[in-house]
Formats: sequence, structure tokens, C-alpha cells
Amino acid sequence: MNNIFDWFCRICLIIFVLICINSFVGDLIFKMQYSFPHVSSFSKEQIVTKNNPVQVDLKGDKYISVYGEKNKYILNLMAEYSISGMVITKNSNFWFRDIMRNNFDDICLLDLGIVWGDLASDKKELYKHWKFKSYKTLGQARRLEWREKPPYNNSDIRGNIAHTHIIPANSNVMGGLLKIKKNDIVKLDGYLVDIYTDTNEIVAKTSLSRTDLDSTSRGYGSCEDMYVQQAQIGDNIYR
Repeated sequence: MNNIFDWFCRICLIIFVLICINSFVGDLIFKMQYSFPHVSSFSKEQIVTKNNPVQVDLKGDKYISVYGEKNKYILNLMAEYSISGMVITKNSNFWFRDIMRNNFDDICLLDLGIVWGDLASDKKELYKHWKFKSYKTLGQARRLEWREKPPYNNSDIRGNIAHTHIIPANSNVMGGLLKIKKNDIVKLDGYLVDIYTDTNEIVAKTSLSRTDLDSTSRGYGSCEDMYVQQAQIGDNIYR
């Protein structure tokens, strides 16, 4: 009996090691393929973070096809969208890339937590009162959470914060996005989109509001699914 248990433990250990190696190699390949983006142009205008994101709703009958890392998807363009602000979280760590992956992970390659308005004007004051975390849950949801630090002032940051799931238009945009660091000032231009598989199965619907904050919202948790055609980081523009 002891021998059987020992062999079982060894097999489990081997499987775990292989999963870890697979995850490491997958993440390495993922980062290497976007490691050398080129700056498409430079902006002479400073990014303005005090304004709300600009959204122009569309009729929702315009579709484009795109490829994720492995599969093909259809995007329903719901609104033209531009967001400028300060990055408070960045997450592309979605666990074992080739194992615990779903269609949403395959097409939305990056999550950014972005604030604007007064929240983006003074980062020292922001982090004095708030703590932020972007992560993937055991249930495969990708979330941004924030909590107020003591001493509490009972302020409400709704309407000035967004968790944006990124679908890059190409590898150069993705490479530029991966260069983003916490507290960077960024401007993203593109579309808010609903996502479908190429067999017309729904993957996710985007939020179309900055004030919906729960799972009953259109975006299954109030997150924006954004097809990014251009990313500006400081003065550098990637498209």
C-alpha cells in the first residue's frame, strides 16, 4: 500500500512540474512575441486625464473578425471609445496559459485599471486613501477591486475608474501596451465591443457605462471590453 501511495505522489509531482514548465514556457513565448514594438509616432500634446472617457454609441450592426492567440472571433462594435487616465493596475497573468484558459482569455490579452479626473491628478493622495488589485478568480472571472484605507473618508470613486479588458488590434499595439507600468499616463483609442466566437456563441458583452459596478450590469461585472487600435503612453504612440 505504501508503494502505491509513493508512486501516486511521484506521478502527481511529475504532473505538477510539467504543468509549471508548460505555464512558464507559455508565458515566455507570450511575452517574446510582443517584445519589440516600434513607436509609430510621437505626440506633441500632453494626455489630458481630467475628462471622462469619450463614447459615441453605434447601432451595433458593424462586425469585424479578429484572431485571438488560438481561435477566431467576431467583434460587434458597440461604441467608438477613447479613454485617458492613469494606470493603477495591469494584469496579463491569467494562470496556466494553455490549461486554465477560456475563450475570453484567448481574445482579451490584458487588463488595465484606469482612473481619471481628480483621482488621476495626485497619485500620492490616491494611494494614501485607496488600494487596488486586478486578478483572475478561481471561477475564471477577471476583476478589479478597490478598498478604502483608514482613516476612512467615505468617498465614492465610481464614475472615475474602469477595468478595461484589452483586445489589441495587432502585435505592435500589444507590445506597446505591455510596456505600460503602474502610474503611467495613457490614452487608448478604439471601440467597445461584444465578443462572439466564429460560430456565433457569445463570449462576453461590454459595459457601456462607467457607473455600473456589479454582475447584473451589461458587462457581466461592469467591465469594458475594448478593441484598441491605438495606444499612447506618455509621448509614444503605438498603432
